[in-house]
Amino acid sequence: MRRIMPLVAVATTLVLLSAGCSDDITCPEVGPAKTLPYISALVVQRSDDGDASTRAEVDCTGDPVPLHLAAVINERTLLAVERPDGLGFVATLDVDAVLWQPGILCELQVSADYGAAAHAAVIVPDATAVTEPAEISLGDSLKLVWRSAAAADYYEVSAVLITNAGATGNRDTLALSETTRETFAVFPSEVFSSPGVVSGVVETVAGSFPELGAAGNISGEGWGFFTLQYRDSGSAFEVIVSDVP
Repeated sequence: MRRIMPLVAVATTLVLLSAGCSDDITCPEVGPAKTLPYISALVVQRSDDGDASTRAEVDCTGDPVPLHLAAVINERTLLAVERPDGLGFVATLDVDAVLWQPGILCELQVSADYGAAAHAAVIVPDATAVTEPAEISLGDSLKLVWRSAAAADYYEVSAVLITNAGATGNRDTLALSETTRETFAVFPSEVFSSPGVVSGVVETVAGSFPELGAAGNISGEGWGFFTLQYRDSGSAFEVIVSDVP
């Protein structure tokens, strides 16, 4: 309910403001300005051989902490629960199918505290196809090349190097990653100190590039980032690392 200040109180306040603050006039303290909720929204879609899925997650925090969260993507409502740290809410959606095919516009609608409404729209990017060497030798660098994908703002490379078992019979693993706007990535020779196999994937990403000072793409009564990732079977790669030149 809207509260109406009496006219006498309004007049008194104006007098105090015009007189200024002094030792015998105490001005009311002004609390910190209410900040817009921060929203981080991510949709990850995979269409690998025999395995399709859509995972969506919307995280909402703020100061003051939101008391409510409702998140919808293209008329799909996400189930919201309180964050484990108690500093907001997180909404999720898991489906064993690709809900939104490449080229489709995904529209995010978020409301917090039954009033603040934020929104964003991102086109689902095409998947990319990776070209990789079948084999490299120790001392070689590894260069991956992929085709440019429609609606992709950048690409995320994630892979793991599994080395051959040594005398102990144990296999060592090393995670490799790269985030780039380019259509290639190079991993230096120093990474490959033992023979083994590198396997991974290049995912296309639509949204703001993750760098210092990046502006969010969510607007309205909230701010933050709405990001879409997509991959299919052609996005994967595998390279043998041999100890034979």
